[in-house]
Amino acid sequence: MESRERKKRIAMSGAGGFIGTFLSDYFREEGYDIIPLSRKLFIPEAEAELTHRIASANIVINLAGAPILHRWTTSYKRQLLDSRIKTTHRLVKAMQQPGVQTKLFISTSAVGYYRVGEKVDEYTGHPGNTFLARVCQEWEAEALQASPQIRTVITRFGVIFAPHDGAFSKMALPAKCKFPTVFGTGEQALPWMSLVDLARAMTFLVENEQLSGVFNFTTPHPVTYTDFARSLGEKYHAFFRIHLPLWMIRLILGEATGFITDNAFIIPTRLQEEGFIYHHPELADFLSSF
Repeated sequence: MESRERKKRIAMSGAGGFIGTFLSDYFREEGYDIIPLSRKLFIPEAEAELTHRIASANIVINLAGAPILHRWTTSYKRQLLDSRIKTTHRLVKAMQQPGVQTKLFISTSAVGYYRVGEKVDEYTGHPGNTFLARVCQEWEAEALQASPQIRTVITRFGVIFAPHDGAFSKMALPAKCKFPTVFGTGEQALPWMSLVDLARAMTFLVENEQLSGVFNFTTPHPVTYTDFARSLGEKYHAFFRIHLPLWMIRLILGEATGFITDNAFIIPTRLQEEGFIYHHPELADFLSSF
């Protein structure tokens, strides 16, 4: 039987990012040791060092990837792809090397995988044909090359909300200035999950050894951008909403505007089926937490 210490070691790519930093701290508080995998380990010359770093951990969590909310120039689209596909490929290759004892591989994806629709979950959602959907499909396909002996989980992230960092702090800024903003028609889906629930759900997946496959990391109660702006207005006592037309957003973000507009209403059916309990199932729960 493996020692308690060995069972508690997690190698993590993207550990220095917004999500990775919080998740690393959360796991440490739960008694896990974290082995951060820096970007310099994911070049061909560092192949042996990457293998050495993950060999002492039997859990690998892959969070690496360039930020999506950025103007998608041709060169940046290549960066979005390479930072996900090549990193995942090298992790999978390292896990196949002699002496590496990986038992669980959790690899990130995104709800951009799905075709825009009404309400979809892991069972009913179909892959889309946008650039982001293709990135997610290639990303997941690379992760699924891991050995059948490795329990592999794909986590499709929505927009991850934390009170004072990440996407939420930027999206909430207009409301804090008393002008909550609605993007486009406002009827587009905003699939989200709180950072606290993300960390709890990751721990849930680690500790329930029968779980594998795809899990949506979103709240069970999806909202529209209008719902979001209305709720922010109530929190910050700002009730005059501004509608920002999509053409204006496209001037700033170009093709990346689809990240805002081209989402389905994503339901996390598998997490709910397995008994995961959210701290922040509703947007109101999250907004009242700070």
